[in-house]
Amino acid sequence: MSNYIRKVIVAFIAVVAAIALQMPYQAMAAGSLQKVSESPLGEGTTLLKYRYVIGGKASNVFVTRVDLNNPHVEVGPVYGTAGKLTKRQNVKKMADEKGAVAAINADFFRMDRRGAPFGIVLDKGKLVSSMGKINNWYSFGLLSDKTAIVSHLGFKGTVQAPDGTTAVIQGVNKEEYNPTNDKSHLNKINLYTSDFGATSLGAIKGYDDAVEVLVVNDQVTDMRIGHKTGYSIPQGGYVLWGHGVGKEYLLSHFKVGSPVTVTLQTTTDFPIGERELSSAVGGHWLLVKDGNALSKIPSDSIGGKQPRTAFGVSQDGKTLYMVVVEGPNQSRGVEVDELAQLMKQLGAYNAANLDGGGSTTMVARYPGDTQTTVLNVPKLGSTLRNVPTGLAVFNTAPPGEFANFFITNGNKTMMGKPITMTVKAYDKHYNPYKLDPAQVTWTANPADGTFNKNIFTPKRSGTITVTGEYQGVKKSMSLNVSSPEVTDIVISPSPLALRSGGQTDFSVSLKTKSGQVIAASPGEVKASITPGLGTLQGFTIQAGQTNKSGELVVSYNDIVRKVPVSVGTKWSFWTNTDNLTTLSYNAIPASISANGSFRQTTGDEPVKASGKALRLAYNFTGSSNVDTRFAYGRFGTSTLAMPGKPLGMKLWVYGDNSGHWLRAELADAKGKVHYVDLAKEINWTNWKEIEASFPADIAYPVSLKSLYVVDPEDSTLNPQGVLYFDEMSLEYAGSTAPVTPPPAPAPGSGFTDIKGHWAEAVLVEMNKKGIVSGIAPNKMGPNLPVTRGQFVSFMDRAFGWTKNNPPAAKSPFKDKLPTYAQASILAAVEKGIVSGFDDGTFGADKPITREQMAVIMHNAMKKGYGNADKPAIANPSFKDAASFSTYAKESILFLSEREYLVGDEHGNFGPKRTATRAESLVVLNSMLKSS
Repeated sequence: MSNYIRKVIVAFIAVVAAIALQMPYQAMAAGSLQKVSESPLGEGTTLLKYRYVIGGKASNVFVTRVDLNNPHVEVGPVYGTAGKLTKRQNVKKMADEKGAVAAINADFFRMDRRGAPFGIVLDKGKLVSSMGKINNWYSFGLLSDKTAIVSHLGFKGTVQAPDGTTAVIQGVNKEEYNPTNDKSHLNKINLYTSDFGATSLGAIKGYDDAVEVLVVNDQVTDMRIGHKTGYSIPQGGYVLWGHGVGKEYLLSHFKVGSPVTVTLQTTTDFPIGERELSSAVGGHWLLVKDGNALSKIPSDSIGGKQPRTAFGVSQDGKTLYMVVVEGPNQSRGVEVDELAQLMKQLGAYNAANLDGGGSTTMVARYPGDTQTTVLNVPKLGSTLRNVPTGLAVFNTAPPGEFANFFITNGNKTMMGKPITMTVKAYDKHYNPYKLDPAQVTWTANPADGTFNKNIFTPKRSGTITVTGEYQGVKKSMSLNVSSPEVTDIVISPSPLALRSGGQTDFSVSLKTKSGQVIAASPGEVKASITPGLGTLQGFTIQAGQTNKSGELVVSYNDIVRKVPVSVGTKWSFWTNTDNLTTLSYNAIPASISANGSFRQTTGDEPVKASGKALRLAYNFTGSSNVDTRFAYGRFGTSTLAMPGKPLGMKLWVYGDNSGHWLRAELADAKGKVHYVDLAKEINWTNWKEIEASFPADIAYPVSLKSLYVVDPEDSTLNPQGVLYFDEMSLEYAGSTAPVTPPPAPAPGSGFTDIKGHWAEAVLVEMNKKGIVSGIAPNKMGPNLPVTRGQFVSFMDRAFGWTKNNPPAAKSPFKDKLPTYAQASILAAVEKGIVSGFDDGTFGADKPITREQMAVIMHNAMKKGYGNADKPAIANPSFKDAASFSTYAKESILFLSEREYLVGDEHGNFGPKRTATRAESLVVLNSMLKSS
């Protein structure tokens, strides 16, 4: 490509004086910087961890310090995926793809576009993306003599036609952005290479009549106007994109077959002599200049205490500081001016800001590892944002001699059970060193156990020290060895439910007499599944295509445990929204919570099928779009309990075509909150049924906390909209779905939903006694789950615990008791009938299980409520007796022998199954009648 010229020239850009005027030198007191640790990552590369304390609050700071004098150090950009700039990845994936030892995120970009960076990407002399035309933005640069610079880089580009005329090229591989004094694409020519992505820009929205000129080997091979899909650009080719004046120039000066000459120049703001700019990545505002931390740094769109990313260089340009400040949860985060002070304290003579907030990420590859580890806790929790660019460090040293190793296997085993010792190692250059653990000399006290190469078999229980030695380096590990007597097999999850053709993993652990639980490997136990369910490979079940129920059988010596397995699912109607009246709305940030609402529909507002739908109106106006914003439609102060063990949910949603993200918030039995995607993008209007699967690790029972809208960081979406929700259904394994769905509402007097119900007579009687009321004027909700608080309240009304003697005790529980049930629960506590969970909570809003109900009933009978002297009239033998919790066995047997509680048609008691309102009232009625 002789006519395609890429080079760096020196140009003096008059920005220094402007920066000095806008950012006077800092005089405020700096925070306290406390080093926590320091460790090598590679040749010339060191990881340092600090605490940066301001006003008594600390921020976690991670610093990768790079010695550019080291001949085995290389610094440069990482970008996109497989060399495609706009195919964004998170920093970890980019670093691992290129083999970096450390990396941080770099440039800013538009999240509502494909994601090209605003700034430069120069990779070993190859211009991947030109510097955006933005005043006062400073970039990282590396010169040909490995001197790092902080510079205001610029770009100049021209295209020359066969007639000798030229036109300006605005940028290379840029999406639409806002330059300081102009427009990036309006009336402009831009150039795109195969580095941009799978295709060139195309005729994007607002530029529907743009022209694209495909150039291969310096010659026009094709031209087209208004194609939304860009060209697939061959290697060595490029596309000239034109709009308005730029379009007219291309159309009037070129045709297929015309030769093309392109010149591209990157400029620096100070002379670099004979040196060349070899690598660069875009940055942001200047933080430190000539050893002075700047202040009053413009931060309108990036203000506040935030996670931050920055880079700095020493005065001689031979030390690079790559810095990440964690925030804003367990770590304070910093203001931009505070970041400037921090960079100066770390040793930077010049420094600049990089993209922060949810983009902030640092990864490092520890010696011996083959992949990087994420060091900071991202702002969005465990979610790493996909970004276009990063700044990375590479260790170019050749394979070297062995230096050190670590023992990496777990430290728990069982007497007589072999444990395989594993290791990782690194060489003298800190690169991974391939070390076979069988080559290590392993030793232990002969009385403790024996080694066969790297496999150790302990002879006794207790703590045993084993030692490995290789080339003079010794490492030791203490093994916790339990007694060999296995008393139980623990299989998780249980039961197992799979969709047809789906796959799931399960775990098996061995519980010893001493109480230690040790993970088992597939070779240690025997496992099988019912024929026709699918295939079993190790601890993975691949389901067949036919709906079927069976079991997984796992055995160890003479211990056998079985877990129900079902293949195939079905949907069961859960609830309409007619009776969901205790609704509330809140938003994040809280300052905009008054802007929205969550309520039932009125008048002519959209309804799908039932009497009323739910209306969620949100408005993010008045808050910054820098941070992610949330609008929550909550189901009052409690949650909506879901019966059984649903695998997923679906509901009807009347969309607003806003492009926002729609999610559901679920709470499980362990108190963990799960966030479920309902729609990544609300891209429809009118009614649409959408569905979502629940996480595999969810603990039942589960309940719905909220439906909510997410507006991502840097969003340009419409800040307000309205959604409607109706008719919710749940997905169950075929064998666990509710037998009959709750009936639809019907007008008229009385409880229309219990007509013909197996417990109709009891429910009517209990209602007349004032023990239970309906969930609506004409609905009893017999098949709905009953909560712990509701059941205790039923018992109180039945036996009059608080009628004339309200309890005086304060609640002993950590969680708040609902008002309606507080007196009943405290009375039951005083009488020794109920207690809470091990974590100090009572869980009044959690659905009650059948075995919990049995314990409470039995305790009440012991205290004289009901007839504890009733003789046994049955001798039940439940198939699922092995799954009874220890604390509940006696109560289950006592009540079932007297037929207060009975099993199902399959011979199972269902101890963990959620009790329904009908069930709880029937057994309570039996207690009353026996009194």
